[in-house]
Amino acid sequence: MDKLNWMEQLHELINSDFRMEVEKKKEEFLAFRKCSGEEIFFELCYCFLTANTSAELGIKMQQSLGLEPFIRNSQDQLTQQLKSARYRFYNTRGRFIAQSRWIIDELPVLLNHPDPWFKREFLVETLKGIGYKEASHFLRNTGSFEFAILDKHIVRMLDPEFSRSGKALDRKRYYFYEKKFNRMAREMGMEPGILDLYMWKIATNKLIK
Repeated sequence: MDKLNWMEQLHELINSDFRMEVEKKKEEFLAFRKCSGEEIFFELCYCFLTANTSAELGIKMQQSLGLEPFIRNSQDQLTQQLKSARYRFYNTRGRFIAQSRWIIDELPVLLNHPDPWFKREFLVETLKGIGYKEASHFLRNTGSFEFAILDKHIVRMLDPEFSRSGKALDRKRYYFYEKKFNRMAREMGMEPGILDLYMWKIATNKLIK
């Protein structure tokens, strides 16, 4: 997508009624600070499930299964339920989620830690299946707006050559694009996690968590 084109769309969105939808979504994200560890973990499971799939599929799995299987069922049971719900990576994600339940009681404390960068590194270093994109997604969705979710849609807007390069978005490249994104957010006087919602709307015509 041409940068001039999406920048024009961005400014139009910021000054439209869509801004109220973004503010409502922001309040939903901030509300997680008052949730239980299990409720916060359910949102973390959503981010596990969107990896290499889509936000829509993650939401579908949450709605189909509800909270209980992700919190209490055995790994085998959860894996089978994901498979029955026609989730693609049922074995891998079921294992990652089951093995991450130790963090449930830690999550309310983690979300209120004053250093957002510490929170992200902690998640990436201690949870299998959570990389920088997934950790950023979870933290943004639970009220840390220092982070945008640099998925393929957003990166293509920042760099039209990205898809043609064939290079994976490893840690070094993620940081490269993140710095570029955050610099743009600062210039616009916006939090990265909020600017992300506008850019996602332009890329997909949707407002999804």
